[in-house]
Amino acid sequence: MVNIRCHRDIAATPHEVMETLLDHPRLDRFFNAQFKVVHSAVHPAIQGGSGCIREVRMLGLRFYEQIQHADPGSIRYQIVGDFPVKKHQGEIRLRQIDNNTSTRIDYHVRFAPPWYLPGFIIRHLITRDINLALTRLEARYAVR
Repeated sequence: MVNIRCHRDIAATPHEVMETLLDHPRLDRFFNAQFKVVHSAVHPAIQGGSGCIREVRMLGLRFYEQIQHADPGSIRYQIVGDFPVKKHQGEIRLRQIDNNTSTRIDYHVRFAPPWYLPGFIIRHLITRDINLALTRLEARYAVR
């Protein structure tokens, strides 16, 4: 299994960060991928939350992710099926810091790499993409 952990402090509340990360069609502002909602959330109280399925297009690949849980404290999602990786689980924990003026984001992804691609290569690529996304997210809130 490949485990990736990244973290960043963002100058926004956990609720603001959650809403930004669940705005699926606009996630390309942060991630090097395009996202499209193909199934709406089961519980519409949180737009883009639990049950939402999004199509992800990146590097010539197309796959689907489902949001399993979403609240201002965490977002959990997984890739539907076994492509491009197997047994994928993603979790983004959002913890209030600095009297609710900032959020500590702890981003954890784990999966089994495909047999044809060494784990250290895919770990490097995904870690780089997550860190770049967190840097872009941090910059989005730094200019308030």
